[in-house]
Amino acid sequence: MKGLWYLAAAGLLAVGILTLVGFDEPSGRDWTLKAQNALIIGGYGDNFAYSGENVRPLIGTAVLRVDSAFDAGELVATLRTTPESGPIRIGKDVYLEGEVQIVMRDFTAEAPFMEGGIAEFLWIHGDTGQGAPVMPRQFAFLAGWGTLDIYLDGELRYEGLDGHFMYTEQARRGPEAGYAVARDDGTVYSPMLPDKTRFTVPAGGELHIVAHSADSDPENFPPNSLWLHLNFADVFVQQAPVGTVSTIAP
Repeated sequence: MKGLWYLAAAGLLAVGILTLVGFDEPSGRDWTLKAQNALIIGGYGDNFAYSGENVRPLIGTAVLRVDSAFDAGELVATLRTTPESGPIRIGKDVYLEGEVQIVMRDFTAEAPFMEGGIAEFLWIHGDTGQGAPVMPRQFAFLAGWGTLDIYLDGELRYEGLDGHFMYTEQARRGPEAGYAVARDDGTVYSPMLPDKTRFTVPAGGELHIVAHSADSDPENFPPNSLWLHLNFADVFVQQAPVGTVSTIAP
């Protein structure tokens, strides 16, 4: 797991230097991430599984290539269920089993903090007011919002679902801690907690990908009829904007 806290300061410094020397046009803020060690987080009824119950490993990787200055690029995650993972339950009577591919190419913003669809270096979720408190307060190096498509065994199954990714400091613990989102003292996260801080491990990182439908289902959490929540515990930064530091996957 790769912790990149120092990226924030370096990125801001790079932007300041470009402004001082008179660059009026966006210089390009190119990122390339590759992620592995995939997890399916919960399923219908509870798609965040803060205690770690119903979090299972999958076979799969994700590749993200975006330019945050132009809010453009592509996220592709390719996964395969296993006998141990079982099928992925994304709705009340809806299951995905086999090879699942998620493709996100359309990025849009519904709030100023989303910066056009792809944002860098921001506090998110928890008590920040930037995103719902479905996760604790955590620092995101890179995040995106828009729509995505889901393919099953090569065939388009769902088109134009709401999508969101974020590369953040680590919030979900490893298998030795039961994949819980918890503090060092064992407190498990809940959106109802008044203090939504101190749940993360700044030295670690993770990639989150979520997809959901727009229609409602009060029996689901969050209350949409379709939900898919993935986490990749190992993230390798292969390209980052000028002034930041990359970690290259072996």
